[in-house]
Amino acid sequence: MMKIGSIQLAPPFALAPMAGMTDTAFRRLVKRKGGCGLVVTEMVSSEGLVRGIDRTLDYAEYTEEERPVSIQVFGGEPAKMAAAAQVVEAMGADIVDVNMGCPVPKIAKHNAGCSLMRDPAHAATIVRSMTKAVRIPVTVKMRAGWDDRAVNAPVVAQMMEDAGPAAVAVHGRTAAQSYSGLSDWTLIADVADRVGIPVFGSGDCITPEQVIARTAETAVAGVLVGRGALRNPWIFQQAAALA
Repeated sequence: MMKIGSIQLAPPFALAPMAGMTDTAFRRLVKRKGGCGLVVTEMVSSEGLVRGIDRTLDYAEYTEEERPVSIQVFGGEPAKMAAAAQVVEAMGADIVDVNMGCPVPKIAKHNAGCSLMRDPAHAATIVRSMTKAVRIPVTVKMRAGWDDRAVNAPVVAQMMEDAGPAAVAVHGRTAAQSYSGLSDWTLIADVADRVGIPVFGSGDCITPEQVIARTAETAVAGVLVGRGALRNPWIFQQAAALA
């Protein structure tokens, strides 16, 4: 059992947000198979949410059977991100998630996604503005850091904790790595040891046995599964059966 604010996740396994992949149809498929405590939408633009752009709102659509559901928002302006969080809350979502992990240049160049990890103080201002603007839990998804010279997830996570989110998720690769190399679970474990809020670990959980092993070997409260679920939508159900 894992709690994000007042939201109980059982089991503590979540479907990671993946652009172009984790639409409502796929999320429903995963939920129907069982074992998935939380689903997260594809990332949506804070600008689009605030302006009410139809295409953006489409990305944020969900159904009741997906609950608990988190809507992930990206952007770099504190006031706009706070306003977007209020839109998410008004849509009835259970959680609003801040994208601090996307390595894609078209996102990062707008001081959003993982580029926020290059300016942790600004990132903390964004998160603090969001936590003050809504009553639903705010969470943060980040990477190990921007590149090998700036692996700062443990420090950034502590700064985020001070800004008031209910949980953080850490993917153990840098933005520069994208999806090459291996996810650094030693780093993820370090983050989990340093902060008092729940931590999701993410990266290279391709089998249900790996999902269970990560929760057993580290202090993470939960595991966020991305590409492993694309290969096998039953992975959550299978991991829950092993727990």
